[in-house]
Amino acid sequence: MKNNNLNLKNYIQWLKKRNLSAKTVEIYSKVISRRYGNQPFNNKNISAFIKKLAKEREAETCKSYRNALSSYAKWQKITNIDWESINNLIPKVQKKFFITINEEELVKLKETRFEKNNFIYQRNSLIMDFLFYTGVRVSELVNIKHRDWENNGLRILGKGNKIRYIFLPEFLVEHIKLGSIGYLFKNSKGSQISNKQVRKMICQRVKLAKLNKWISPHSFRRSFATLLDRKGVRMSTIQKLLGHNDINTTIGYIHNNYEILYQDYSKLWKNEANISVS
Repeated sequence: MKNNNLNLKNYIQWLKKRNLSAKTVEIYSKVISRRYGNQPFNNKNISAFIKKLAKEREAETCKSYRNALSSYAKWQKITNIDWESINNLIPKVQKKFFITINEEELVKLKETRFEKNNFIYQRNSLIMDFLFYTGVRVSELVNIKHRDWENNGLRILGKGNKIRYIFLPEFLVEHIKLGSIGYLFKNSKGSQISNKQVRKMICQRVKLAKLNKWISPHSFRRSFATLLDRKGVRMSTIQKLLGHNDINTTIGYIHNNYEILYQDYSKLWKNEANISVS
């Protein structure tokens, strides 16, 4: 058991050196240590594991688990796994419609209050503004410091230690304190706020606002991309603001929104209704 724990620690260190996100490292380590367990790492066992998983979980989860197993095999220098056959065990499904919110729903969330402390209430509302109008990831948001504002841009440290600069509307810039070295968003003790606290806060606000939607911090990121697209912003600009390497990833953020697709689809009968019969 001690050797297994040691191997897992070494594997986690290897993942971190590859500049993977903290969330990815957490998922991969849990897959190897908890889900797959101590089974021998061979083609037969991995195939059986993925086949069973495909009956219980969604395709995206299966892909994530497969990626974890593949990375572990790479670390262990195991080369006799038929990953192509294993990939074929994962169902091919059309991407889901991703949930977004609009500006009116943002206002409703900001007006909803469960916080007794006024500072915490104002901070939480500001967090939602930042998520909605900048498109930053929650992992990026909690690491923003006042000193990251430079040359009229906000310095963001993203995935893979990539740095990008984003713009802020004036009503968000006024919350930046030049000369301060602390974090922009702090908890009640004055320390850095955590991802978990942000997620919990949003969940509570959504529930009280009765939006009847599953909203996460990432929903705000998709909402940001969707809002820019609706206003006619170039796709390449949206890509840069989100920090995507592949523009197809950016396109997926926008066109997987149900409302946009339905509006375009509804033109089928709306246009016909405007045609006069001679």
